[in-house]
Amino acid sequence: MHPAERVRFVTETARAVLADRLDPGEGAAAVALQAEQIGPGLRSDRHDVTRSEAEAVATQLRLLAEQVNDRASGLPDNEAYVAIAESIGLLAQALR
Repeated sequence: MHPAERVRFVTETARAVLADRLDPGEGAAAVALQAEQIGPGLRSDRHDVTRSEAEAVATQLRLLAEQVNDRASGLPDNEAYVAIAESIGLLAQALR
């Protein structure tokens, strides 16, 4: 499976949280669960695609994690955002 397809749910969930369409706590729980489930698959996916394809997905994930983290920096109750960013960062690392 292509890594971009495997992380689609995670990216859509994070974007929904950023757009205030999903509660950050619910988003954090969903992203953590999905990251736990797809992490091992991403490690094998990186061998099925070119290095540049894996890097492109990892970069997309890192940028998304930065957006979530930036959003968290201005909020007093930001634990859910931080959890989302950390989960996304771990997925990006799995592609390296």
